[in-house]
Amino acid sequence: MSLLKYLSLTVKVLSLSFFLCCFSAYSVNLSTVDSLPVKTSLALSDYFTETWNTPDGLPHNGINAISQTTDGYLWIGTWEGLARFNGREFKVFTRGSKIGLPDSVIKSLTSTQEGELLVAGARGGLSVRSNKQWLPQPSSSTMINDAIYDNNKNIWLALEGKGLIYRNKDTKKDTIIIDNIEAFKIVQDNEGIIWVATSKGLFSVKNKTLVRHIDERYGLPNSPAHTIILTKEKQLIVGTQQGAYKLVKGIFQPLHKRLANEKIISLLQDSDLNIWLGTNNHGIFKLSKNELEQLDESNGLPNNRVSSLYQDNEQSIWVGTSNGLFRLREMPFITLTTKQGLSGNFIRSVLSHSDGSLWVGSSKGLNKINKGLISTIKVAHSNEQLSVLSLAETPDKQVLVGTYTQGLYAVTNNKLQKLITTENGLPSNEIRSILVDSTKNIWLGTASGVVKISPDNTIEEFNKQSGLPANFIIALAEDHKGRIWIGTGNGLASYNKGSLQTYHLNDKFDAKYAFGFHVEQNSLWIASDRGLIHINLMTDEMSAVTKENGLPVDKIFQVVIDNNNTFWLSSNRGIISLTRSQINSVIQGKNKSIDYNLFAEGVGLLSSQANGGSTPAATLHDDGSVWIATAKGVSHINHERLQRMAETVLPVVIEQLNVDGKYYPLLSTVELPKGASRITIHYAGLSYLMAKQIVYQSQLIGFDKQWQNKNNQTFTEFTNLEPGNYTFQMRAKYPNGEWQENIASISFTITPFYWQTTSFKLFVIFCFCFSLYSLYRYRMIAIKRSQVKLKNLVAQQTIELQKQAELFSYQANHDQLTGLFNRRAFDGWCNNDFEKAKLANRPLTIAMLDIDHFKKVNDDYSHLIGDQVIKRIANILHKIIQDCSTETKLARWGGEEFTLLIMSDKEKAYDYCELLRITIKNYDFSDIAGDINITVSIGLTDNSEITEYDKMITRADQALYFAKHNGRNQVRIYQKSE
Repeated sequence: MSLLKYLSLTVKVLSLSFFLCCFSAYSVNLSTVDSLPVKTSLALSDYFTETWNTPDGLPHNGINAISQTTDGYLWIGTWEGLARFNGREFKVFTRGSKIGLPDSVIKSLTSTQEGELLVAGARGGLSVRSNKQWLPQPSSSTMINDAIYDNNKNIWLALEGKGLIYRNKDTKKDTIIIDNIEAFKIVQDNEGIIWVATSKGLFSVKNKTLVRHIDERYGLPNSPAHTIILTKEKQLIVGTQQGAYKLVKGIFQPLHKRLANEKIISLLQDSDLNIWLGTNNHGIFKLSKNELEQLDESNGLPNNRVSSLYQDNEQSIWVGTSNGLFRLREMPFITLTTKQGLSGNFIRSVLSHSDGSLWVGSSKGLNKINKGLISTIKVAHSNEQLSVLSLAETPDKQVLVGTYTQGLYAVTNNKLQKLITTENGLPSNEIRSILVDSTKNIWLGTASGVVKISPDNTIEEFNKQSGLPANFIIALAEDHKGRIWIGTGNGLASYNKGSLQTYHLNDKFDAKYAFGFHVEQNSLWIASDRGLIHINLMTDEMSAVTKENGLPVDKIFQVVIDNNNTFWLSSNRGIISLTRSQINSVIQGKNKSIDYNLFAEGVGLLSSQANGGSTPAATLHDDGSVWIATAKGVSHINHERLQRMAETVLPVVIEQLNVDGKYYPLLSTVELPKGASRITIHYAGLSYLMAKQIVYQSQLIGFDKQWQNKNNQTFTEFTNLEPGNYTFQMRAKYPNGEWQENIASISFTITPFYWQTTSFKLFVIFCFCFSLYSLYRYRMIAIKRSQVKLKNLVAQQTIELQKQAELFSYQANHDQLTGLFNRRAFDGWCNNDFEKAKLANRPLTIAMLDIDHFKKVNDDYSHLIGDQVIKRIANILHKIIQDCSTETKLARWGGEEFTLLIMSDKEKAYDYCELLRITIKNYDFSDIAGDINITVSIGLTDNSEITEYDKMITRADQALYFAKHNGRNQVRIYQKSE
């Protein structure tokens, strides 16, 4: 062997030996990695996804890098600047801002445990954010694709076309480690070795001098390496032009055979040890053990080019694409739709089966969910599609299915078999509720009444004619006494031993619809269109929790009570949760209002509209989860998942201090100018799971005595605070969580004007007291001078008041138009004279006189003529009374009516009234109007067989009524037949 060949072979052997030795410290046996405990993680289809792009505040849709700093902020590097995200809004930093970069393109973001953020981008721009301050660094020669700190706080730079650069932390001097190459990504392992992915493959660097090219000899393809990570198990994974590779015993092996032809440009290992891979044109892959899942544009990803991947402190996966920012996260609610295999998205009914399965009925069919697998239940011997409204389980575990237009079906051998329709006994094929009672009767709530099918197949029908409040049946339930409860579109009914009892919900609660029931030992809970109604089954006493008690909506579709005594109420504006203690406090009258949590879109629900009008529209499953039918899928939640999110640590920050329109730096203590009148403080809870659900409390020490609830408001404003020292502090929590100890605060001092100082205030107080004393002395002299005038005025005013009282007394008892006594005076006469006549056993008659066709007088001649007619008749009546010896009292009753109190029996009074009638009929009214003729009708009665005077007035009025409706111009005495 020649010497040249021997040396060449020796170099290769030594290189390979060194490479294998370097790997021995952190290479993990494949079987060891696979045997590590791996937490169960969500399937890609179970994540809740969201997308942000430029309309939401991002400076550009091309996302290059994502990171999170220890204060909780999320940072997004784009082609047009750096964006800081607080869960609600983006704050953008571009070229020329305090970030200090020469260009807006951001390619790399690296955060440290010390809270620093290293930002790098185009034109070699480099800047560090430390303690909320930006520290621009010397620029490099070209665009920086990646920048990291090594274990000694020196900086390593991956440059576009210029290779790998080392920058000393003290001298800031750059040293070229690898030149004339495109460097993409840098990682340092636990042994201090630097790994860099480049356009020529993978390189390793030890001690800044020993550079090794890791090529096909070590299992990597001869192609560009775009990204690299070091896993928690200290294993290297490289993303290349031809797939992803893991290092096992010194040799790189394919991560998964399906990835062989994928261009991997981003990598992430999540907290559950799953590997996420971002590709150049096929979206995301997630590798859980040996199971590979894919997410691309066809199922929600905004773009198939995934340039960055990041997991935040709340375990959400953030994805940077060429068309926006994308997130996958676990949410309180998980929603299943047609994407997961349901027949339809418009869900009407969901049933928890005793065998542990779940049944979901939609407008497009029936599905069964068993151990996470979704199957479709089809109609036997037919391709027809059923619109499912209701579900129920029989004692023999058979599933009954009520449909919208095709009657009742049963599931037999995983096929739908038709049982009954209108052709063989149903009043309607629209079945909205099914109940199998304790004696195995089947009850069907239809759009045309209730049908009871006995075990012997006898059919009995109940409808409005039978006593139901309405034919439209929505819900059915059986209580522990065997009563069947029937919810309709116009109230509630119960059936017990052959008899129906109706409950009119609108009488007490203004409710009509009983959408759903939940039965407990001694309670029936009703979901209605006026809130949650409760019936005590022992006493039938009804009470309710309504919008007046704080519920956000009137209309509740279904009630589910979980194993933690939480009430879940479905509505068309989301899902409401309340504790039993809160509800009981209202039911028992201890409190008038409740606290609740409302879950809508953004917490895993794809639609805020839960469905109702068929049952069960929500159910409690045997694993403790609550399942709800919505307009876009079936959603489920469990207490553990909700509580885990509620207990998430919420970093809180003060973001802005604005005083009279001017922003102040967020220092530990801020001195504000004199006269500061409007102080606005903006703050945020830096959590991203349910940012809009975060609730806040604030307290201004020096002003507030306790914490103030701010609900979801992210700012607090103070006006016209007194000069002095203040400390503002705030805290946050998720719904169902506890207030956390994380508190953000800022102190400020308001400087006083001279007139706000203590000495000036004391001077003002002295001047005020002296002025008061002077005013007192002057006032005492003025009072003495006024006493004499006051005595004279009092005497004069006493005389005037007496005259005024006499005038008021006259006006109170007299009619202004005629001068006769009025109705008030007449009532007084009747009361007194009736009692006197009763004691003396004397006759007393009341007559009521009405001018005939008086409206025609007003209409034909005017109201002025009408008034003159009334006055003339009053004069005629008054004159006749004066001329006759009969003792009579006259009053104007009102309008065209007069009343007379006659001290005689009704026979004599009748003659007297005839005289009045004839006199008026024959009277010449031509001086008032040329062709006018006036007649009157009179009704009368006396005090015989009457114990109360007002009964006399009523009977006289009835007699008058009879006279007017039997020809007018006559006198009538009250007869019982009238």
